[in-house]
Amino acid sequence: MNTLIDAGTAGLNHVLHAGTAPDIALLLIHPLGADLAFWDDCVRHWAPTISCVACDLRSAGQSPRSAGPAYIAQHVADLEALRAQLGIRKVVPIGCAIGSMIAAAYAAAHADHVDAVVLSNPTLRTSAKAAEALRARAAAVLAGGLAAILPAAVDTPFLNQPMDERRDRYFQRFASQDAQAYAASIMGIVDADVSADVAALRCPALVIAGAHDTLLPTEQALQVHEALADSEFQQFSDAAHFVPYQQPAEFAQKVLHFLARTGNLH
Repeated sequence: MNTLIDAGTAGLNHVLHAGTAPDIALLLIHPLGADLAFWDDCVRHWAPTISCVACDLRSAGQSPRSAGPAYIAQHVADLEALRAQLGIRKVVPIGCAIGSMIAAAYAAAHADHVDAVVLSNPTLRTSAKAAEALRARAAAVLAGGLAAILPAAVDTPFLNQPMDERRDRYFQRFASQDAQAYAASIMGIVDADVSADVAALRCPALVIAGAHDTLLPTEQALQVHEALADSEFQQFSDAAHFVPYQQPAEFAQKVLHFLARTGNLH
């Protein structure tokens, strides 16, 4: 039987969907501008089968704020502290967009605790063009709040997606986040590069792209796939920048099939 444990009083705010002593768990890493609720629809499919840990990254949701930019190395350290705190021996990091960069960096830094990794809408590095746009976004948010970048900040990652309750839910959570914390999260990834981490990975990897993703398009996901030693690639034809959120049932099943093939379902 799965239990739901809210253990957000120390370190990262998080929710554990698990038995009493999970041996392996999915470690769910949300994209920039989101929080742990990003994974809710996927968790409904996963929790009956495997333990799940969803967390708010530093400077997101209800987790502690950074004094300055929230860099990938800090996120990796936070996630490892969370794993140790929960006493979970093995994790499968699952990240989306910027979260996939953090997932790859975590898997490379803590290979002894990682048997597989799932990278959705991934990239190897923040391009110069993207970095310029991100710096401009951070400045706009600091000057005018989240309203200064809406609705474009949601319209673009939801390109060609239905105007439904799920999109509205994402919009409301995005618009209500702390502007300074969001800017700190942005500035932590403007120079991010996980190409060495990706190249170092030896565990099985599942790489997933969204056909309508214009922010981190399929070509970038394919670069990640080709840089990995043991990788499976899948493109979702009806999704954009947030495949797990936009196609949760299909994404969750794809992950379960991948975990079964790689021996990570017990």
